[in-house]
Amino acid sequence: MLLKRLEADRFHWPRSQEAVLTLTTEELHWLLDGINIAAVRRHPVRQYHSVS
Repeated sequence: MLLKRLEADRFHWPRSQEAVLTLTTEELHWLLDGINIAAVRRHPVRQYHSVS
């Protein structure tokens, strides 16, 4: 069981059309730290080629 107490604020729960929201462990930690995960964007995956 996980418990987090807020003093004078609230969690930024993501708005979604889905009835059940699936979060990664990282996203759960962001949510509990007060980060709005709907506003967070990951960097695109880059693939680099070696130069000889």
